Amino acid sequence: MSKKKRYPIRIPRYATGIRAQEPRNGCGRAWWAMRWRKILESMGLGSRLGRGKNYALSGQVVKLEIEGPHVKASVVGTRPDPYRVTIDFRVADEKVRARIAGRIRAEPMLAARLAADDLPMEVEVFFREEGAQLFPGGKISKGVYDMTTACSCPDYANPCKHASAVLTLLGEEIARRPMTLLELRGIAAEDIYDED
Repeated sequence: MSKKKRYPIRIPRYATGIRAQEPRNGCGRAWWAMRWRKILESMGLGSRLGRGKNYALSGQVVKLEIEGPHVKASVVGTRPDPYRVTIDFRVADEKVRARIAGRIRAEPMLAARLAADDLPMEVEVFFREEGAQLFPGGKISKGVYDMTTACSCPDYANPCKHASAVLTLLGEEIARRPMTLLELRGIAAEDIYDED
């Protein structure tokens, strides 16, 4: 009878980074926040998602930068140096993004709701009708993913718990400010609110 291999318990180093605010549900109660959470849960992360939420709650993410469709973060783990996490979102071509922004701009109430941190469901419909995705959708085609994650940690799993922590905090940012979701897709606030 072979014995099951046991791994030592590894506790991450203490960090005073960005702390998640939603301990139970991780994102918020708005429809777009619940959709984000459901997508994370459907990614097959298993216990990595739970550990990532714990990392987010305990402030292990010490740096988070959102630059359009590119997210960079530093996450404190068990090693002395923080792990570097990157998340990249696929963006539609420029013409598609311009048409989506134009459709939102053409309906002032939708633009006003976005400015007031509300995400009208019509925005997701505009994305779909233009052949683009608002929320992460998994594999687009063979070897092409809608969202890619990378981490400097040695974990073979992708996304790892460090990337899961960043995705959890990103979900909270999207819950507070849904315009972030459009920015991850390459549509900036100026594209909607500035007239040509």
